[in-house]
Amino acid sequence: MIDAAVRSAGHQLRDQAATLAGAVVACTFGRHPAMRARYGPAGRTQSRQDAFDQLACLADALDVDSPALFNDHIGWLKVVRAERGAASDELGHHLGCMAEVVLDELPPAAAKPAVAMIEGALASLPAMPVTAPSPLDADDRLTNLAREYVHRLLGGYRSAGGRLAYEAVERGESVRQLYLRVLQPALREIGRLWQINKINVAQEHFCSAATQVVMAQLLTRAQPAERCGHRAVVACIDGELHELGARMVGDFFDMAGWDTYFCGASTPNAACVESVVERAAEVLVISATMGYHLHVVQELIRSVRADPRCAGLRILVGGYPFTIDPALWDKVGADGTAADAEAAVALAATWVGIRSAA
Repeated sequence: MIDAAVRSAGHQLRDQAATLAGAVVACTFGRHPAMRARYGPAGRTQSRQDAFDQLACLADALDVDSPALFNDHIGWLKVVRAERGAASDELGHHLGCMAEVVLDELPPAAAKPAVAMIEGALASLPAMPVTAPSPLDADDRLTNLAREYVHRLLGGYRSAGGRLAYEAVERGESVRQLYLRVLQPALREIGRLWQINKINVAQEHFCSAATQVVMAQLLTRAQPAERCGHRAVVACIDGELHELGARMVGDFFDMAGWDTYFCGASTPNAACVESVVERAAEVLVISATMGYHLHVVQELIRSVRADPRCAGLRILVGGYPFTIDPALWDKVGADGTAADAEAAVALAATWVGIRSAA
């Protein structure tokens, strides 16, 4: 059970995040003139947006009482800043000012748990790494294929990247394995390369768009499964634009014989509920990639639970935040989570009484 004061701190922090972000930047730049000189007016604007994002992530971490989520975000940010040449002490200065501003501006009952979480991240900061390991460090045939796939996409060769995957199917590789051991780690590597400032946003978007095309073609090459008669809706929550992970899950359900309805990116809560009802779904899969979207996950789950037309529906949640905190699925009110698309189908199969998820 999450303490009411901690949950309330998240709500209050989210409501005041814009004002607090400005105060955090004013404190940081006022107290550390070297930063003000280094970044200038444009940097101040970006710093305000960064502070807002961090406060939003802190609010969601408080909602579910998960210091691990906030620490992970700060660790990710440390790598981003280090790779872009920021001084090593700047993030610490920023967190120190965030704690002071929250303590000054929020009521004591709300400020106490928020400050404790910030101070916990600040204490962990020195031990957090300044580089991100590659998910493609292994030396086996599918990892090697994933590396070549990334290389071709970053060269701008979408068709050549696709051919690697299609030819692998012709050689006997399963579509499921290509999803899990080539496309998924390749996308993680592309995200890492952006994080360490080796590629830009346009390149990242190109690779994601190209992979959507590749997945659509691979799905037509998958061994058709006998329809099992069960129904699932897969959706990204409202505001979540990262849809490839959810698309993979939807494709795995389809390959396992489910009647699958993939709603795509940023599905409004009301539309998601209506899709569940219209499709008579037995399982709803909710995807969230960003930690500061967890409150929307909770809102959607509450909407589903409150609708009598959804009685008996099982809810499976997934995405990056749920890999950071193993108990997070329970905290947001879901019925379970899964580490990848294959595990998601296997778990859903147990819920509806399928002995073996093909």
